Amino acid sequence: MKKVLNIAVATPLIKVGNLKYNADEIIKVLDESKADLVLFPELNLTSLYCGDLFLKDEFLDRTLEEANRIIKTTKYSGLFTIGLPLKVNQYVINGLLVVNNNKVIGIEMKETLTLEEQRYFDDFIYSEMNVNIFGKDLDPFGVLYKLKGLYLAITLDGMYGALDLNNYYLSQLGADVILHASGDYEVLDSGSVKVKTLTELSSRFNQVYVYASPSKSESSSKYVYAGDMIICQNGEVIKEATNLYDNENYIELAVELNKKSVFERADIRSSESAEIPTVDNEFINLSPYPFLEGNDPFVAANVLNTLLVQAMIKKIESMPKHLQKVIIGVSGGADSTLALLVAEQALEKMGLPPTNLIGVSMPSENSLEISSKRALELIDGVKATKLVIPIDKHLKVHLEAINHTNLDTAYENAQARIRTNILMDLCNKYGGFMVGPSDLSEIALGFTTYNGDASSMYGINSGIPKTMVLTILEFLSKEVYLDLEKVIYEVSQAKPSPELLKNQVTEDVLGRYDINDFILYHFIKNDWGRPEFLKALPEVFKIDLDEAKVYVNRFLRRFYQNQFKRNVLPEGPNVLDISLNPRDGFRLAGDNEVDY
Repeated sequence: MKKVLNIAVATPLIKVGNLKYNADEIIKVLDESKADLVLFPELNLTSLYCGDLFLKDEFLDRTLEEANRIIKTTKYSGLFTIGLPLKVNQYVINGLLVVNNNKVIGIEMKETLTLEEQRYFDDFIYSEMNVNIFGKDLDPFGVLYKLKGLYLAITLDGMYGALDLNNYYLSQLGADVILHASGDYEVLDSGSVKVKTLTELSSRFNQVYVYASPSKSESSSKYVYAGDMIICQNGEVIKEATNLYDNENYIELAVELNKKSVFERADIRSSESAEIPTVDNEFINLSPYPFLEGNDPFVAANVLNTLLVQAMIKKIESMPKHLQKVIIGVSGGADSTLALLVAEQALEKMGLPPTNLIGVSMPSENSLEISSKRALELIDGVKATKLVIPIDKHLKVHLEAINHTNLDTAYENAQARIRTNILMDLCNKYGGFMVGPSDLSEIALGFTTYNGDASSMYGINSGIPKTMVLTILEFLSKEVYLDLEKVIYEVSQAKPSPELLKNQVTEDVLGRYDINDFILYHFIKNDWGRPEFLKALPEVFKIDLDEAKVYVNRFLRRFYQNQFKRNVLPEGPNVLDISLNPRDGFRLAGDNEVDY
């Protein structure tokens, strides 16, 4: 029996914690919709990032009041969802109200919670418990909803949860349509993973699969979000759009469904996991550039640049109007160049003048002339406000004040801290925020100055390793900034150096960045230890075992000894699903004494 269901997915723009604004945006979408149902993402009324506000009774009460206002105010009478934190007796759940004909008909709860989510939400409620919402008792474990003769089921679990098992269960119960209200973020390759997973599920279980992820206006303090809206049927994407890439926040499609019989449901089998073939030498085909995840370098660079620009846009938007200038120290090196170009692209997309970007060159006697020249060319090239503030006089006064004459670590770090102090003061003077340049590789190896370049108000590069910073710059030089191609390409090919001493080269201290980034990736992502690295490094990089030991021992020593620097990192976007930020990534006490 064929039935037609008009399905809509919406990911309206939100403001973190601004309940009235978010509710108004939901009402606008609903009032204009002609669909039979509208799916919104997880926690779309509040944002995913309200933190300890989820523990405040007043905030939870106001959230429920706004949900009630949506239901009472909207002209829409079809089925829709509202993602919100919900008090259930002594519990707080990451919940979803299911509304039809302007009445709440059900509650859904996210059951698979991350460790961070468990700080705020409960994942277990006694099954016999009823929940009173707006004077009506509801069963929080209701599974299916009937609409136009079809059965709908709703899930809140993330893309990487037990979707296969969950869908098998829902299919056996008779679900024709799965609505997936997701909180999934965007990283390199996540878009293709989502599409592959959703199409496979819709094919395997003979269901229509409807998916929504948070909008691009979600907080970028940790991740970037795409605002995915996807409808799949029979193994194909039949409608798709995103906030981030398409600038869309609503899709709608009339879908024709064949109602499954009980016999068809009984024939569905959950596929068994295929055995992974064993290989005698598991390291022989490993890529020396694992952060590319098998992608073409420019394809990966394009995606990562897009995510970084969106993260910067969100950061700027979150600032008060009088504090929306972006202050960046530009050295002529790779990291500050990438930060400058990302900020310029963000301001352009926002329609703000490039002069809102303040590029500050702060040369010293240790700065290479070519680096300073490149810095000025880049600042002028993006039409930013240019400031040149030499630091030698500042440095001399400071070193005399502390009676220091040696060209040692104190001398080097004093330069970094003077520059940071200047940038912070300029933020107050001009009304803006300082963007830090430190990349993921430097953060891992502790090659940053505490209260120097490690300190900023937003770490735009903190999720990008050095090898990928250089790849993105090469991409930008060839595909985006054609008028600055020569200087950007030169920056991407230059030997990295902090230029805090004469003729200083970073890789003389740390070793090759490609090898360090390889170690970083597999250390965090795949939980490798010393034995795996000592097998892999000689095979992949054609170095001998003794040199491999030097790399591994140096990496581990620097990694653990510099945890105290990472424990105070500023916020920044994780765009490769590898984070060393202690709020959402690798956690360890700063005073650890790990035997590395």
